[in-house]
Order: sequence, then C-alpha cells, then structure tokens
Amino acid sequence: MKGHTRTKWRIIKRLFLFFTTLSVIPLTVLYLITSDHLYRFRQYTYGAISANGSSRQQLPQFRAPVHPPDGAIHHLRLVQQQQHRQHQEHYQRAIKNGTVNNQYRLDMDYMKQRMKRRVERLQKKCAEYRLNEPKHSYKPKAWEYLIQHEYHLVWCNVFKAASTSWMYNFNLMAGYTPQFLRKTKDVPLQLARQKYPRPSVEKLQEAINESISFIIVRHPFERLVSAYKDKIQYALPNSHHHKLGNRIIQKYRKTVNGKPTSLLKHPTFPEFVNYLLDEIKHPHFEMDMHWVPVTHFCTPCFFHYDVIAKFETLEEDQNYLISVGRLDSVIKPQWKNAGKGAHTNDVLVKLFAELDGDQIRALYDYYRFDFELFGYSAKEYFKD
Repeated sequence: MKGHTRTKWRIIKRLFLFFTTLSVIPLTVLYLITSDHLYRFRQYTYGAISANGSSRQQLPQFRAPVHPPDGAIHHLRLVQQQQHRQHQEHYQRAIKNGTVNNQYRLDMDYMKQRMKRRVERLQKKCAEYRLNEPKHSYKPKAWEYLIQHEYHLVWCNVFKAASTSWMYNFNLMAGYTPQFLRKTKDVPLQLARQKYPRPSVEKLQEAINESISFIIVRHPFERLVSAYKDKIQYALPNSHHHKLGNRIIQKYRKTVNGKPTSLLKHPTFPEFVNYLLDEIKHPHFEMDMHWVPVTHFCTPCFFHYDVIAKFETLEEDQNYLISVGRLDSVIKPQWKNAGKGAHTNDVLVKLFAELDGDQIRALYDYYRFDFELFGYSAKEYFKD
C-alpha cells in the first residue's frame, strides 16, 4: 500500500514539474521579446563606451541613418527591419571595438553632405530660374516663418509637411507644457503666434544670420493628396473646408440624365482638382495655405537654409536637426496628425489614375518650381 502511495506521489510531482515547465517557457519567451523591443527603443540615444567598458559618455540624440536616395519612398517594412538588425549588429561590434565615436561622426558627416547637396541644388535652381530676384508679383515673404530666439531656430511652416509635429515642438520650446497642449482646445498655430509674432523680412534675415534655419518639404503631389484627404474628404462639419467642399460639388459635379455622377458627400479628387485649376487661372481668393506651392509660401530663394528636411527621410533629417541644434533636452522626435483613412501613398496612384493627362500636366506646371528646387520627379504620374 505504501509503495502504491509513493508511486502515486511520484507521478503527481512529475506532472507538476511538467506543467510548471510548460508555463515558464512562454513567459520566458515573452520576457525576452519585450526586453528586446525595449532595448531597441532605447538605442535612440547613443552612448560612447570606452574600449575597456569602464566609462560611458552621453552623446547628443542621433539615430544612425539608413541612407536611401533623396526622394525615395521607403515604406517597405521588411527591408527596414533587416537594415535595423544589421545596424544593431554593427553597433554592438562598435561597442566592443571602442569605435562608437567614429561611427557617430561618420553618420553626421553623411548628413552634413546630404544637407549641403540639397542646399546647393536649391541655390542653383533659384539662380537658374531667377527666383532669387524680386519681381512685382514675387517678393520675399516672412509671414509664415517662426523665430525661436532662445534656441536659435528659424522654421518656415509648410502645411502638410510634418507641420503639426513641428508646431507642437515649437510650442514646447515656447514654454507650453505637454499637459496643456494635450488638453487645450486652442488651435496650435494660434498658440504659437502668441509666442512667435510674424516677423518682417528684415527681422527674419537678422534671425537667420544667428540661427539654424530649416524647412521641411514633401513631394508636391503627395502633399496635395494629403491636403485633399485631410481638408476636403475628411473636413470637419460646418468648417470652412466643409463649406468649400459643398461649393465644389455644386459647381463641378457632373450629371447624367439629371442624376449626379457621384453620390459622395465630399468632392471627388477630380472635382477638387478642377476647382484648384480654375482658382489658379482665375483666382477669387488667396490660395489656401494647405496646397499653395512652397515656392510661393516660403519664398525659399530669398532666404538661406541650413537644413532642408524631406518628408520622405524625415526621421533621419529631424534627428540630425535635433542633434546639431542641441535640442534633445526639449524635443523628442514624434509623429502627430499622421492623417485620416488609408495612408497617403496607398491612395496616391488610385487618385491620380482618376485624372486625365491635361489635369496632371496643369498640376505639374503649378508645382513645377517645388519639383525643381527640391529635387522631386513626376515622371511616374504621367500616362503613356
């Protein structure tokens, strides 16, 4: 009987150990995965470790960039993940070899060269098209620039090119707390203008001479589609853009046998483009800031930029800007107002497929200098 009891308890112990092991393994795997993600996230801040591992020197926040060609659209997540893994392996080897400082300096050198190429292209095209010469209808505009005197930063606020994110950053630098900015109903631009008055051209030139000046640009057609989605397709009820959409429908929606060709409550993209092209030819009001060309909005040929950031390489470019401006104590790279509905690039081809060749050509002519000055191409948008 006793032998039977011992056998019974032995079986129970083995079953207990077996099920305990089954429970521990998933928890261990979950922990490792979580720890790995935390580790990757923390690598946003670089540190230099001496060869013997005895000391750590904190460097400005900068994420070593993957270097795609200018203007490339890199939304291939699998490729990014592979590149990120390769970078992590390289970084670990650099730590062991005591060469992190050299790697950091090489990345900064690359980014300096990138900015130099972009600035040189801008200046070359400005001179080529004589856009750096004041004319009757084209003069320097300082209206949309923000000057941050404390941090020596000057920015032209291009709408639909990370403008929401950087307006938030400028409001942080102005002294607004994240808690206040999260709760307030005030428009961020209005809050900013209470701290950053609109400058004169002379005041702007003076500030640029003693500051880091920057602009963020985007492929003109992508910026246009983003503006259409945000301000027309998803316009807030009873807002200015909602009322504009209703007027566009009334004027540009076609009918067949007395019935509208579309039942959408917002303008279709071709309807919006027809409205825009008519406004270009026969302007009734000043062009909306969300789709006016950067060349007219910021008049970039009249002002010097130290940093030309591109929406397509924004993560790298803004990390560089934060680093050279020593802004890491106040600004943490983040993405606000990523857009409503499907991603812009997912609908871009579809929307432009709804346009005819004449519409696309007219849009290109309108944004031509934005394409030229900032190195963008529109070849893929033209139909054969």
